[in-house]
Amino acid sequence: MLDIVRMGLERREQIAAIWADAFEADPLMKWVFPDNSSRLMSLRQWWGFTLDHQPPGSELHGTRADGCVAYWQPPQNKKDSPSEPEGADRGESDGHVAFVAMMTELLGDLAPSRMEALGKMHQARLAEPHWYLAVLGTSPDQQSKGLGGKVLTPMLDRCDRIGMLAYLESSNPANVGFYRRHGFEPIDEFYLGEGVLITPMSREPRPPED
Repeated sequence: MLDIVRMGLERREQIAAIWADAFEADPLMKWVFPDNSSRLMSLRQWWGFTLDHQPPGSELHGTRADGCVAYWQPPQNKKDSPSEPEGADRGESDGHVAFVAMMTELLGDLAPSRMEALGKMHQARLAEPHWYLAVLGTSPDQQSKGLGGKVLTPMLDRCDRIGMLAYLESSNPANVGFYRRHGFEPIDEFYLGEGVLITPMSREPRPPED
């Protein structure tokens, strides 16, 4: 039986590495970090920053063997939700300053355009309260084994119990079908950068089965 466990920052490096491997070929990440030779290193730094700046109440769910990890942010007011690294519009908070510094270090002159585009994703978030699936990543050598669906199950079951929406943005059209099989439906589409299609998706809570 596959164990799904809550994870903490003691696994920061392993989780960042899993996500970096999982997203190296993602269309959005290929546009944000166009240098093929440095993308994997940049993504490890990016995801490490993400883990270090989780909002209170966030949860990491993964397989005990560190093959697949989901990162959920809790319901909160949209205007108060953190935008790094999804975007960069929080004024001069410490987190924003650190985010800008990291992006500038990784991207140089490309940083402002990438941060502006990522900010558009943040602005497109649902206004209604929801659990936000910020990241779901599976190591390439562990894909096509059903891990993603199993890792999503605990939070989706919770959303069903409490009657709460779930929300995500798919940055890869190849993944939309997977999310639809788990109850998410597209609610919009828009492009970022050079033809990167973003598909926001939401999932209505399912009533309990008799």
